[in-house]
Amino acid sequence: MPKLDDQLAALATMSPAQLREEWACVFEGEVPDLPASMIRRVLTYRLQEKELGGLPLHAQRMLDIIAEGASPLPEAPIQIKPGSRLLREWNGKLHTVIVEEEGFRFNGRRFTSLSHVAREITGAHWSGPRFFGLKQRSAPRLQGVADHG
Repeated sequence: MPKLDDQLAALATMSPAQLREEWACVFEGEVPDLPASMIRRVLTYRLQEKELGGLPLHAQRMLDIIAEGASPLPEAPIQIKPGSRLLREWNGKLHTVIVEEEGFRFNGRRFTSLSHVAREITGAHWSGPRFFGLKQRSAPRLQGVADHG
């Protein structure tokens, strides 16, 4: 199989008729009525997707939700790489949490969730992601107030 760079270079030089033939082969179906530039872009994406992988599952789910017109949109999942340090000042003291492959390290102890760490620091129940500033607080909703623009 030709290298991805070679395949992409070939797409760049194809005529509209060749692009339509390539579409029919790649997608095994009818070619949509699109300009050649759009067909080229879709084919380019598809080749890269096959070689390098597609969107992460959470991103695909988010796009599906957007396409369905759902509102409000859910928040994207929080992704923190192992080795990251989370800092939070609480009652005048700076607290540091290290993200690990399987959980979080705080004060020499391993915790399974940020919420457990937040409880250890504050003594109260907190959303760990919110406590460490990884999740925005929702805007308050006003009930019974109409928008009269």
